[in-house]
Amino acid sequence: MATKKYNPKNFWSVFRRVQIALWSFVLFVVLFFIGVNYGLLGEMPDLDAIQNPHNEFSTTIYSSDYEVLGSYYTENRVEVSYDELSPYLVQALISTEDKRFYDHSGIDLKSLFRAVVLTGLLRRDAGGGSTLTQQLAKNLFHDDFEHAGSIRRMFQKLKEWVLAAKLERTFTKEEIINLYLNTVEFGSLSYGIKTASFTYFYKSPRELKPEEAALLVAIVNAPSRLNPKKYPERSIVRRNLVLDRMKEAGYLAAAQCDSLKKKEIKLNFHNPDYRTGLATYMRENLRQELKNWCEKNPKPDGSLWNIYEDGLKVFTTIDSRMQKYAEDAMAEQLTYLQDAFFKEWKGKDPWKSGTRAKPELLDKMMKQSERYAELKAEGKSDAEIKQVFNTKIPMTIFSWHGDKSSSLDTVMSPLDSLRYYLQIVQVGFLAMDARTGEIKAWIGGPNIRYFQLDHTKKSTKRQVGSTMKPFLYGLALERNYEPCSLIPYLAPECNGIDASWNPDGTDKWKEGELVPMKDGLAASDNRVTARIMCDINDPNLLVEFARRCGIESALEAVPSLCLGTCDISLFEMVGAYSCFANLGTYSKPYFIKRIEDKNGNVLAQFGEQHKEAIAENTAYTLTEMMKGVIDRGTAARLRSRYGLQMPLAGKTGTTQGNADAWFICYNPDIVVGAWVGFEQPSVHFASNSSGAGATAAMPIVGGFLRKSFNDRTIKLSNSDFPFPADSTYSVRFDCSAVDTSARNESITP
Repeated sequence: MATKKYNPKNFWSVFRRVQIALWSFVLFVVLFFIGVNYGLLGEMPDLDAIQNPHNEFSTTIYSSDYEVLGSYYTENRVEVSYDELSPYLVQALISTEDKRFYDHSGIDLKSLFRAVVLTGLLRRDAGGGSTLTQQLAKNLFHDDFEHAGSIRRMFQKLKEWVLAAKLERTFTKEEIINLYLNTVEFGSLSYGIKTASFTYFYKSPRELKPEEAALLVAIVNAPSRLNPKKYPERSIVRRNLVLDRMKEAGYLAAAQCDSLKKKEIKLNFHNPDYRTGLATYMRENLRQELKNWCEKNPKPDGSLWNIYEDGLKVFTTIDSRMQKYAEDAMAEQLTYLQDAFFKEWKGKDPWKSGTRAKPELLDKMMKQSERYAELKAEGKSDAEIKQVFNTKIPMTIFSWHGDKSSSLDTVMSPLDSLRYYLQIVQVGFLAMDARTGEIKAWIGGPNIRYFQLDHTKKSTKRQVGSTMKPFLYGLALERNYEPCSLIPYLAPECNGIDASWNPDGTDKWKEGELVPMKDGLAASDNRVTARIMCDINDPNLLVEFARRCGIESALEAVPSLCLGTCDISLFEMVGAYSCFANLGTYSKPYFIKRIEDKNGNVLAQFGEQHKEAIAENTAYTLTEMMKGVIDRGTAARLRSRYGLQMPLAGKTGTTQGNADAWFICYNPDIVVGAWVGFEQPSVHFASNSSGAGATAAMPIVGGFLRKSFNDRTIKLSNSDFPFPADSTYSVRFDCSAVDTSARNESITP
């Protein structure tokens, strides 16, 4: 057989054809990519969009000690910089998702070829071919294609390649990593690494340990299926795989990797839900305040700030340590009170007896419920509605004896649930810096998930009882009364105004005995207080004194005002007592310090507001008298039970029928107030042993103060109240030498 001779012309002809084909292919790819970039397969984001990707960033709320209290979000995301990342995070991410990340320019041809051949053709699991940059492109600019057809998915991949190339040209490798970690979802309503670190470990990304960083990177693979709170077994398997990848990449030594894989997952989980965590009632009030602020303070371009998307940072006055101590004290006391209340009224409806009885209350509450309105709208008859309300169904109710979230699964009729919730003890608590007005702790109720009404707010007012008395005694001091002024223990005699008014006393003194004024305040005696009111004989003067101290609520100028028959908010009362603690200077309560944008630029600042309310001498003398309430009066158990030996002054308060229990206490640093009662005033404790201010409200304040003073990091002062600057000031507080033996003697200083 003849052998064909080598023909150089044929070789060069084939070579040219191959060369033309290759260059044609390259030209086609280039033109195709240019076409994709300019919208051949649909609209593509421009360079500005890549440099400024639109992600929704949550507004983050910080305490005064820089703890994260919570956030407002559509997607709970907080931006973080590369410098804030733990190196373990970067190592875990690169090792697991894109080990040649630093060697490619957005598209890893080797990984892509492997994925096509092994996974696509041979049906072997060889991992995906997408680089970290491609995943970022998909996260930033694409909808969910999980259920898309193969053609649409192929078009998406082509667009991702183009976007990945753009990202690589626009950003450094570090910036791409940072963008990626800011955009991915980690489950449990957490978007971005900063939120995820807080949610799962309650720490910043910089503080993450190797095994913690590995776990968070593991979650990215399938946030729902690998959630470590719900599926710890699955997540630990995936975490260990990430640790192995870190070892293979040389980031971990073999021994270290083996040691870390043996560790159990230890979460410090903080649910980002606004209804959980610390200071939930404050955060809900803050949300409303921020929305109002946003409406009145537009951005430079005229658009409005969005608290759910613009990544604002809000710094509050709340101290996270003091807030926790307050919530702990509240939970302990209300658990005890709730049990005591149910024992007192077992088998009875509290609203059917007492001076504020409303026998029809339960029926009224039923007709005001959403369930009743829905049934009415469906055309149900009253008999049918009543049957629905009396039919037992499974439900989850609030209970101090439930699980960690204070929830209890039970079977109960809707009517019985209304009856149950009417009897849940409510609470309001505020702690405020006396000098600045900064609110340090805020509790609006027992649990915001079940009870949205905030019992601290100016709009939520209750009868204040004897906590009103210090305003009268302060007025008396202004009118030349002194602590040892003697008040006859007799029925009040009001000239021309309500002559029949005759409140009961404490029976601590005999009829006609002369009582030093400061002792009447310490014992919270109504008869002594009423005598002073009638001696002054002008309730308008008391109204004016209270107004100077910051009370804004409606006050009726009647003699009984001195006994606290008026309705005032806890917010106002705590602010007003700052006049006594602060040598006569009123400090207006506030809880927002400043608002910043996501880049740390200050948008607004809020500061202290003060006014001179009463004279220094008056405030100091009144405070010395109110020390008697703590040292030997109605709140004496504050010292014996809680071991509080520092200078303190305050006042208890209990309203008619034990419907409202109050206690307000202060030292030179802080004013603390607590109210305990029920949502309906017709629901009340059965006796003073459980419902008086000293037994219901004072223990919350006591528990809070004990922990706050014992915490050396808070640095509350043990010093006494400052003395007035007036060098001529001199008042006698020792009344032991005063002759109180006279009878039926009217004294009007």
